[in-house]
Amino acid sequence: MNPFDVLGVPADADDRAVRAAYLGLVKQYPPERYPERHMAINTAYQALKDENSRLQYLLFDTQPGGASPMEVMAGHFRWCDRRKPPDWETLRHRILECAGRKET
Repeated sequence: MNPFDVLGVPADADDRAVRAAYLGLVKQYPPERYPERHMAINTAYQALKDENSRLQYLLFDTQPGGASPMEVMAGHFRWCDRRKPPDWETLRHRILECAGRKET
């Protein structure tokens, strides 16, 4: 499930908004009464809690404990069947675009 949907935050939410949504949901769904929902909330928060983990999720669609970014990239390049990977500037532009940021 999409962690943005689980926490109810937009894709461009900052760390403070993600944390506020997380704390509100943890209070609303205590682990004693809603163990599955609480686990989904924690997993979503781990994927979005800071800029690095959020960027990892946006780029590789992985969450903590899942496949590493290198495993995802290796699978992608195997799928591309020996296509040449993009140069650094193209890759940087795609990363920033995916993260919803402007180039500086």
